Amino acid sequence: MGIFIDTSAFIALINHDDEFHYKSSDLFIKATETDERFFTSNYIILETIFLLQREFGLSAVNDFRKFMLPLVKIIWIDEKIHNDCLNNLITAEKRKISLTDYSSFYILDSFKIDRVFTFDKHFKEKGYQIL
Repeated sequence: MGIFIDTSAFIALINHDDEFHYKSSDLFIKATETDERFFTSNYIILETIFLLQREFGLSAVNDFRKFMLPLVKIIWIDEKIHNDCLNNLITAEKRKISLTDYSSFYILDSFKIDRVFTFDKHFKEKGYQIL
């Protein structure tokens, strides 16, 4: 159905000093050439903006908003999804997997998105297909 973009991929695409920058750029270009649809969540956007603002400033946030966000469909986490994901987080008792990751897992399963553009090992551990 499409490709879900995680925070780690957004950061790698934007940050030229990121160890995965060139790999992510190549993957992103190849995916755009095949007319793939890109998805992310409002939680991923929030997390990405926080990291960009902290590390690079508001001009990087503005560039992200102007150039990257128009390329993705944002799936919004509502109150019900948030509460379901929070329950999953608490039930799993895994401190190193974030609520944002659990919300991403929820979206991947619910929307039948088959691939993830990420450098976060938790997605592979959960059995998702990683680009």
